[in-house]
Amino acid sequence: MKYIIKRIGRSVEISEATSSLLIYRIPYQNLAAGAEEPIKIKNKFIVYILFGENKSGTDVIYVGKSTNGLKNRPTSHDDKYDNWTYCYVLTQFEERTFFNDGTIQYIEDKVNKRVNDLKHYKNTTKVTNAGTANSFDMEDCDEYLSKAYEMLDVLGLDLITYMDRDDISEENIVDDALSVLVPDGIYNMSWKLRRWGNKTAKGKMQVVGGKYIVLSGSDVCPNEGHGLMDAVRLKRESANIIDNKLQEDIVMNSPSGAASFVTGGAANGWSTWRTDQGQIIDIFRNS
Repeated sequence: MKYIIKRIGRSVEISEATSSLLIYRIPYQNLAAGAEEPIKIKNKFIVYILFGENKSGTDVIYVGKSTNGLKNRPTSHDDKYDNWTYCYVLTQFEERTFFNDGTIQYIEDKVNKRVNDLKHYKNTTKVTNAGTANSFDMEDCDEYLSKAYEMLDVLGLDLITYMDRDDISEENIVDDALSVLVPDGIYNMSWKLRRWGNKTAKGKMQVVGGKYIVLSGSDVCPNEGHGLMDAVRLKRESANIIDNKLQEDIVMNSPSGAASFVTGGAANGWSTWRTDQGQIIDIFRNS
């Protein structure tokens, strides 16, 4: 992947010509009171990640969001840690943006959960939640993040590597499915997809003893989106699907893997699958 990388003073901007992504790495001291604003971020909706290293050599992170750009918010967390090194900013070009209150809350929540699931950072973030993002918002955000993680890695912030695992596969999608057991039962999802001409992918999933089974009869999106795991892609390619309807049960190892199978792109299964009462299954992870 070719990125456009610019150095602005001591800060770094990275973007991609074919997308709306815009990410910055800013020295934290440049955000201090009285310091000259290092970068003019036109889009006021941002998600930011503070990064530092404590005295014992552990990397420390805080994940936050702002509806007023760099003003005040990123520098209001010195009570959580007093030696931040960098502030990473996730945003978009102002003229090509879907960022709003709901989407930055969803992205903040997804990034926070990824930091927690990686287990190799000390996360000082207390509470986040998925907010009010609708299915179109979530589709946009998940595709945004699938590229944003790669761009952050280029800038030196690794939110990709699993330090305690030999490989990254469908079994290891970042949702901590192995340590959180969703109760056995039937769950449903309904997700209208822009890349499928606004048609709705409808899935039914049965959970049995930690296995997540996409049931025959589910309506599967034929079009592939960004961030689809290779293992999920292979299962989709080998599955018996006729006229976009699944003809057999498919066993997956995580809620997100099951949701990705149905939607054909990156998906957060914890906020996609619902109980018969309409609750997202994230209630089992938070309880």
